[in-house]
Amino acid sequence: MKGKGRRPGPEYYPPSTQTAQNDSLLDKMSASSTQDQANEFRTDKLPKCTLRNLGHLCRLFVSEMIGLGLICFVCVIYQPPSTGLNLPFPVVLGLVFTWVLWVCGPISGAQVNPCVSLALLFTRRLSVVHAIVCMAGQLVGATAGAWIAIVCGPESLSSTPYVGMTMRSTSISVGQAIGLEIIGTMILVISVLSVSDEFRASAWSQGHFTVFPFEFGVTLALIAATVGMYSGGSVNPFRSLGPAFVNRTLVEQWIYIVGPLIGCVLATVVYELMLSNGASGPRIKAWFTDSEFDRRKDYRKPHEKRYSEDL
Repeated sequence: MKGKGRRPGPEYYPPSTQTAQNDSLLDKMSASSTQDQANEFRTDKLPKCTLRNLGHLCRLFVSEMIGLGLICFVCVIYQPPSTGLNLPFPVVLGLVFTWVLWVCGPISGAQVNPCVSLALLFTRRLSVVHAIVCMAGQLVGATAGAWIAIVCGPESLSSTPYVGMTMRSTSISVGQAIGLEIIGTMILVISVLSVSDEFRASAWSQGHFTVFPFEFGVTLALIAATVGMYSGGSVNPFRSLGPAFVNRTLVEQWIYIVGPLIGCVLATVVYELMLSNGASGPRIKAWFTDSEFDRRKDYRKPHEKRYSEDL
């Protein structure tokens, strides 16, 4: 119903913000310069078999490879000096992730974590093909980054057993390490899903993209500072597997596969069922059963879009 002087509220957004609001975070961050290109390279739909789409998939692969490759490179090669400037590792990790998100964000969304890719796949924001390409790039990058760090680093680094690998502290049990990895992964994945929630107000979801690298950098630094000293704070299976492949051992690395994957599933279910502003029974049913599921549709109001033009 139209009315004069109606102030923007939770059910209304000015037309200038509707398009940006209706796009997923990954599409907004990796959008092309024209609307036609943006539609052609949508990551939530299976790509057509064209050279342009193949080129786009290659860009996604390289972006994710560089992103997680740099993170693993820093995780392996950074050894705090005994004298001089000594930055805590969580700060260094937050800084490198900020750089990765700033550079790779406009290309692939800077997922750099298979748990994030799976969460985007589960929530219909990423197609199966795009998810596989991104995760393949992540695994290759993690392995290459760890290998380059060991090759280019000092001899003391290459001679260190399990160098760069994620290892739990002997002060906690395997079960406790898995629990901490679950919690850490949930913190990370929920932060990603909250930013990409199509039903959030513009100020909380769209905002100003230049602050996203710092927001997620701080989140990753928080996780590393709190659970890192106990479980290793991997929250990323490929971050652990990359250095493990280079060291040719998988000792206890299953912890960092099982824990993060459980955390990813739990975070996705909790957010989509309870925390999202668009959560409802009909929406959940459509999420699992409707092949044409539309994340922008308000399933509490049949046949209506979330952002109606006739208000």
